[in-house]
Amino acid sequence: MDRIFQTLLSDFSGMPYAAPFSFQKNTTVRIGGEAPLALYPESAERICALVSALNARGVPYLLLGRGSNVLASDAGFGGVVVHTSRATAVRTRGAVLTAECGAGVEKVLSAAKRNGLGGISFLCGIPASVGGAVFMNAGVRSGYIGERIISVDAVLGGELRTLPAKECCFSYKRTRFMEEECAIVSVKLRLERRAPAAIGAEYAAAKAARGSLPKGYSMGCVFKNPKGFSAGALLERAGMKGETCGGAAVAEEHANFIINRGGATSEDVSRLIKRMKDAVLSETGIVLTEEIRRIGEF
Repeated sequence: MDRIFQTLLSDFSGMPYAAPFSFQKNTTVRIGGEAPLALYPESAERICALVSALNARGVPYLLLGRGSNVLASDAGFGGVVVHTSRATAVRTRGAVLTAECGAGVEKVLSAAKRNGLGGISFLCGIPASVGGAVFMNAGVRSGYIGERIISVDAVLGGELRTLPAKECCFSYKRTRFMEEECAIVSVKLRLERRAPAAIGAEYAAAKAARGSLPKGYSMGCVFKNPKGFSAGALLERAGMKGETCGGAAVAEEHANFIINRGGATSEDVSRLIKRMKDAVLSETGIVLTEEIRRIGEF
């Protein structure tokens, strides 16, 4: 292990770590190489301290939560993975819910329901951490998490800042966090008081709506929906359902999903994505835009 990584381990003695870190084992699509080191800070405060140290040393890093909506290179990533899975505190005060970035969406939903708070049922079934959900403004047609944000605490420009929602630049599957080097450490959501029966009905309907989505190892939706169109419908029209490349296949249930059938590589997925884009462009003249986040060199 490089000396700089050994120094980090010494400076953050007692913080859980993995060396090396496997993206194949820690992403929902089960694809990717390794990073030399991953550290697991146990709170938002420890994330801030670690990110500050990495910035000061000029060490490349990335934050990773549940590993959904990402595709890691077969060559891996040469820096440090700041894994948020241990920074999961969630608390409520009135109709405001505050969550550390590593809290899973399902934990946030559970805490909201337990405290009689609704308004975020559209997140049901999304296999993300709340930090990842905010990073890309996750959601569905019925709602996006950015609509519920009061503020986001993030390390930007080397300092911890509290950004009100209007400064986060939320739009369809887009935020300022995708444009700048940053680390989301916690989020504050404005929810609504609702009767338990109403919240339960909302959650049940949202889960049922996602029940028909493809099963198996995937990244989630590969492409954004072009304005006025469904990416899945465009891909189906272009004849892409069931198309394969190596171990990767376009799902039969929904053409905007790529499934790792076993042994797929990031190269397989990248080639299949290009074929999907080319097919839709040829058939319809529409250029599809990826919503997945790529890690490492491609």
